[in-house]
Amino acid sequence: MDVSELNSLDRIEATKALAPCCGSRVWVDRMLAAGPFPDITAILMNAEEIWWDLGADDWEEAFAAHRETQQPGTPPGYEEKFGYPYLVFAADRSAEELETLLRQRLDHDPLSELSVTAAEQARITNLALRRLLGSV
Repeated sequence: MDVSELNSLDRIEATKALAPCCGSRVWVDRMLAAGPFPDITAILMNAEEIWWDLGADDWEEAFAAHRETQQPGTPPGYEEKFGYPYLVFAADRSAEELETLLRQRLDHDPLSELSVTAAEQARITNLALRRLLGSV
């Protein structure tokens, strides 16, 4: 799919295309309202801006959706401590680096970890959008 194809989708089909990129219903609704988009750069910029404008409940909805569809296996103790699944942008990271990141993140306070997880989700969403639009 390219940008013009995404722009041409009806609301239901566009929702189906965007929802796997980010599982926050508010994010999807705001992306739909922001279109049509002139190019992929505009899509990515809007996606990022909308993401950081959401609240913690919307972020946690996206985290949960990501776990259900793409990244099962929250490490023991993480979800009990923070209340949502562990997310990490794993592309191009070694198993050793991922293990180190997990240990570091388990030491975070809840507010700090929410920000880190939101940033990881933003990176995951960016990659998912680029894959959707064939630019990866």
